[in-house]
Amino acid sequence: MTIATAPAGFKAGRAPQLDSENAAIGYLLRHCRDLERAEAIEHCAVFLMSEHAMTEARAEIVAIQTFAELESLNQVAWIDTGATTPSVVVLRTAGGAPVAFTVGDLLAARELARDRGTLRTVNQRPLQ
Repeated sequence: MTIATAPAGFKAGRAPQLDSENAAIGYLLRHCRDLERAEAIEHCAVFLMSEHAMTEARAEIVAIQTFAELESLNQVAWIDTGATTPSVVVLRTAGGAPVAFTVGDLLAARELARDRGTLRTVNQRPLQ
């Protein structure tokens, strides 16, 4: 099939669209480089809701995941998703050694960050 013989349809004449993750990457790189994490995620989520017709909950998750992906580009450590469970996040250091963070550890870190004034949540709402 060539361009001249492509079938017409509801997408005929439309430019190709980026999927939501690539759109979020592009938005964060273009518009949010100098923003703090929570503000960048919030702006990106609004963009995804308005330009990609996402629900708020889905847009927020995509924005959070995309921000984290960009932040981890040059990191030598990573989260071991195969070893991570709903109760523990396993971080692998540069040498591959596991470091475990339980839910309790993460909640304590959140409280410490909140007490220091360095924690800012995106949206506070119950799980949907």
